Amino acid sequence: MQTPQDTQTTPPQQDRRQLIAWLRDSLEIIIIAIILYFVVSNIIFTVRVDGTSMEPGLQTGNLLIVNKAALTLGTPQRGDIVILNPPIQSSNDFIKRIIGLPGDVIEIDGTVSPTRILIKPGGKGPWEQLVEPYLPSVPWTVRNMCCTPGGEASAIPAPVTVPPHEYFVLGDNRNVSEDSRIFGFVKQKDIFAVAIFRLFPFNEWGTLGDTPTLVPVPQALSTTALPGSHRSMHDIARSA
Repeated sequence: MQTPQDTQTTPPQQDRRQLIAWLRDSLEIIIIAIILYFVVSNIIFTVRVDGTSMEPGLQTGNLLIVNKAALTLGTPQRGDIVILNPPIQSSNDFIKRIIGLPGDVIEIDGTVSPTRILIKPGGKGPWEQLVEPYLPSVPWTVRNMCCTPGGEASAIPAPVTVPPHEYFVLGDNRNVSEDSRIFGFVKQKDIFAVAIFRLFPFNEWGTLGDTPTLVPVPQALSTTALPGSHRSMHDIARSA
């Protein structure tokens, strides 16, 4: 027959069981933390802005949080600030803004002041003008005609259709930015993250600035494609 003393756990045994339980719980927490670290580090990371092509909204030294999962689960949207592998030789990734989506018809007309970007979303319907409140106050005068069939800057305003799975990107500081006007459309596979949050400077914490909107263009000024040629909004208004 066991005595009550035989059935009781001795203090050393109780301490050992508590230690084992603590070690097991700690190990579980460490494993979960490691898994979360690798998951998060492959989805969300930080980038530091270097250069003037996105001024005034983004300045050299700004620290941004960018999201890779957004492009795994969806596609870039107009106005998104994205990180991309540029089609031209460069040791750095580029940060630019999405302007034209696949299927859009786009034209940049610098014959008027200020220079305007005209878009037919999805290639359908009337022309709409892109309103961009984030642009610098200095007039856009460099490479302000577009586009060639490949999406580069042209000598005169000319509409072009953005190919499937490709995008037209611009820097906000248009007079200095190297963007689609130089290297053409960007393939979707070369866009790998979307900026979602500003960490630094602290006085601008969280904000990425304004976004663009599309507004109707008066019918009399709309760009019209004539048989065998392209006519710009400025040309049609002048000949009307």
